[in-house]
Amino acid sequence: MIDPLTLLLYAAAIFVATVAQRVVGLGFGLVMGPVSAIVAGPIAAVPLNCIFAVVACSLMLPGVWRDVDWRRLAWLLLPAVPASVVGLLLARVVSADALRIAVGLLAIAGVLISVVFTRSRHTLDGPGTRIGSGLAIGGFNAAVGVGAPLVGIYALVSRWDPLVLAATMQPFWVVLNLMTLGQRAVLVPEGFPEWPWWAWAGASAAAALGTLLAHRIAHRVPAGVARAAVVVLSIVGGVAVIGTGVAGLLAAA
Repeated sequence: MIDPLTLLLYAAAIFVATVAQRVVGLGFGLVMGPVSAIVAGPIAAVPLNCIFAVVACSLMLPGVWRDVDWRRLAWLLLPAVPASVVGLLLARVVSADALRIAVGLLAIAGVLISVVFTRSRHTLDGPGTRIGSGLAIGGFNAAVGVGAPLVGIYALVSRWDPLVLAATMQPFWVVLNLMTLGQRAVLVPEGFPEWPWWAWAGASAAAALGTLLAHRIAHRVPAGVARAAVVVLSIVGGVAVIGTGVAGLLAAA
């Protein structure tokens, strides 16, 4: 269950996360991961994030459809879907908090290396890079609900145009999170949050309001600012995930 005040705070977080998701192409899971863990607990946080990511990204799809890079979407999504099964199975045998710390450290190190890499004139965007990125994103998104920092790493090393990135990641997250929810219902059926209808409606309304605002400002954000936002969100997200994992380990000790 969730009380009205907590729902109001949760809806505010969804509003902010939705705006970031539309403008930059990532940020929903980075913002909502720690918030959902606090509100619903670490077990329910992953399906909760998946559900509202599907809602938010689905609302964004009509406005970004023409800018989606469908070919690159397929390269990332096809390996991400089977990797999400591995991620769910991994989460059953390895501590979720330990996985969060590992993902956070990987994300921060990867982003810092990517920033150094982008100072050169090289671009890293072959089939191996896309498949490897898809595998990592899908696996960690299913295991601990955090795949966005890995998207940030790929976006930096591939020099992905920020406008196309923001558009392409919306159908990516819709499909991947729907698949993860279906796989989770079979492999890890426990942990789905039991909220009243008004809580689901209120949080979904916040996502809708965030989408309306984001559509108005997305095309006004300069490419340089969008790339900087990817770096900042990825690093902050990595730190937040590490903090959540450390807190969980300390609580269990």
